[in-house]
Amino acid sequence: MFNTIPVWDLDQYMDQNNQLMIIDLRTRFMYARSHIKGAVNLPFERMEEWKEKLPRDKTLIFYCSRGSQSMLICRNLEPLGYHVINIANGIAYYKGKYMVRG
Repeated sequence: MFNTIPVWDLDQYMDQNNQLMIIDLRTRFMYARSHIKGAVNLPFERMEEWKEKLPRDKTLIFYCSRGSQSMLICRNLEPLGYHVINIANGIAYYKGKYMVRG
């Protein structure tokens, strides 16, 4: 079973681990308005195009607006052998030091 972390723990988790890939599942427009520093924008609706191309040697942290899409992605990828983490409740409440505003 994959891990889910609360959004307020994200800074601490990112500070302690450099083998991460942060993935923003929101639309390109929402990503341009704000995102987590270093996050890659891979929109949820295009999952079938990119899901098999993700690195298997990194921990993949997924986030979306409210947490539902990132949970679905984690449920889909974890059985395929990916090490995935879901950010609970999405990015809407994130106020940490890694936030980038467009």
